[in-house]
Amino acid sequence: MTKEVLVTSDNSGDVWSASVWDPSTGSLLMTYRNPSVIKHHCVDILGESYMLAADVEKSRLYFWALNSQIPISSLSSSTPGKVSALACAPNGHYVIAATNENIHVWQTSTGKLLRTFSSHYQAVTCLTFSSDSSRFCSGGEDSLVFLWGLTSVMDDKKHATHIHKFTHHTGPVKDLYLGNFGQRARLVTVSLDRTARIYDTCVGTLLLTLIFDAPLTSVCMNVIECNLFVGCVDGNIRQFEMRNPPRNLEYHVSEQKNGIVFKGHTGSVTKLSVSANCITLVSASADGNVNLWDIPSQQITRTFTLKGPVVTAMLTPAYPNFHVDKLKPRILVRSFQNTTGSHKGDSVLEILTEFSGSELLNPECYLKSNKSVDRDDDAKTKLMESISENKRLIKINADLYNNLVKNLMSPKTNGLSN
Repeated sequence: MTKEVLVTSDNSGDVWSASVWDPSTGSLLMTYRNPSVIKHHCVDILGESYMLAADVEKSRLYFWALNSQIPISSLSSSTPGKVSALACAPNGHYVIAATNENIHVWQTSTGKLLRTFSSHYQAVTCLTFSSDSSRFCSGGEDSLVFLWGLTSVMDDKKHATHIHKFTHHTGPVKDLYLGNFGQRARLVTVSLDRTARIYDTCVGTLLLTLIFDAPLTSVCMNVIECNLFVGCVDGNIRQFEMRNPPRNLEYHVSEQKNGIVFKGHTGSVTKLSVSANCITLVSASADGNVNLWDIPSQQITRTFTLKGPVVTAMLTPAYPNFHVDKLKPRILVRSFQNTTGSHKGDSVLEILTEFSGSELLNPECYLKSNKSVDRDDDAKTKLMESISENKRLIKINADLYNNLVKNLMSPKTNGLSN
């Protein structure tokens, strides 16, 4: 099992903007220093190489290398407005952020602001990507939830059109969970209207509505998506077993009659996360505490006390870049633009590769320099055989053509010729 680390952030901004902890020992592994305060739903890991966060007071994005405490000044970027939510694509190639009701899409390798669009009527509160980076969801103060296709919203020649629009909530949407099955993932939304709603994103249907006793502020599921966890404004965390039939499309979850309750916070639950082994639940609260829970027993195993209300607490794999001396980025990142550029005929397509043009166009040179392919003798042999066969077919076609031309142009020798 891959070791995980705990990433936290609070809104005090006194000592650091974000920190990384070892959840098993409670030791502090890394801090990311910056004088600014980070906003809720505005911290994420980018491409297993960088920490990305948005300033709560300024229209600013900050980048840290995962192995460095100091923000990268050359990547620090201004945004079209104060960011209310952001999310990084799992593949690291795109970042989406919201300013009020607007959603912006950046390409990390070029820093280009590819698209700005809006379908919400009030501020966007949360954003999340699908596991395959092809889709993302947005939820807002207007109680609306949209599912978007990344490629479709990047086409600036067309109006940004959502895949699905969900209008079932009657209060502000506070958190989203998009499952691990790409375009067939389930979407869970929670709202201050006391409901959690589960959707099939493939066809856009509402599968189940769970009605709780308190307004909901956060949501997550375990990796196998059999247990649902929701955080409430009263500090309680409710667990709901997804495999317990029968039930109707609308189900009232009562603390006295059913469900499991985790009690340990005195403030609203702001963030939830479950470990990869489905044993540990992490909860963050406005009371300044981050609790680690043993899910089977509902007991607190460890508490991290921060300087202010916690805005982020998430378990993430312990990527190598967290502890290396020299960063080995998986992706290329450039400073983000805050205006959309011109997409005319003079746009340049940049190929990001470690090889030169001559190496890419010369198969033998490419194979020699590409160690991963060079190790595969069978692949190299097949490629060279294909090149040889292609040359042989070209020669055969040339001979056929020359022979045909020779026969057509030569004098006829049969009895009908003069």
